[in-house]
Amino acid sequence: MSIQRALKIHNQDKWTWLYIAFIILFVSFLFALTIGVLIPGDEKALVTGFSYIFVYMFVMGVVGFNQTFAYAMGMSLRRTDYWMSIAIMGLRSCLLFTILFVLLAWVEEWTHGWGNQLIFFNFPYLNDGNIFEQFAVYFIAFVNFFFLGLFISIFTKRYGLRGLLTLGLTVLFSITLAVLLATYFEVWTDLFHWVVQHTAFQLSIWLIPLALLYMIVSFLIIRRTAV
Repeated sequence: MSIQRALKIHNQDKWTWLYIAFIILFVSFLFALTIGVLIPGDEKALVTGFSYIFVYMFVMGVVGFNQTFAYAMGMSLRRTDYWMSIAIMGLRSCLLFTILFVLLAWVEEWTHGWGNQLIFFNFPYLNDGNIFEQFAVYFIAFVNFFFLGLFISIFTKRYGLRGLLTLGLTVLFSITLAVLLATYFEVWTDLFHWVVQHTAFQLSIWLIPLALLYMIVSFLIIRRTAV
């Protein structure tokens, strides 16, 4: 099947899809663990180096497409099959890292911060819910970062840097307008109270339509994208 052929292209590059991310996570954790050892007493050390993996998933959405799209088209694969294959790879990586983060958060809590009150995986607020809610928070976040990167890379391929600049300016203008309106109508306090009244899991649900938007638009664009 064409999707399986396309998946083989991505599976050959395990370094990009898995190993580099593991190395980044391992190095940042060792650095955080060293900081935790150096802090005296019972003070908790809060280190957020694990956030690099979220950024890496965004980069994977960009790099994964740019490195393989032309090659896949050279193998006469359909654009639909190619998009499905890279989406499957992205979702698989998101699932793997989500499971890893949830498990390590549990280990961190069980060992009381790896024996020295380190907070690295069991992050306050993000990990306040049950295991299902924690899983959903991380998985939805990973999926959003990956498909945002994929959308940007496909959009740039289709419309070029001029199109990307136009899109960026449009988004920037929209955000600026929203900030001005929120300031004018004095809704910042109400917005802040609304956010703090919701858990990380409840807020993450609002990101699902955004992830679906990235998926749908990138899928529609790639069908008309030239090599």
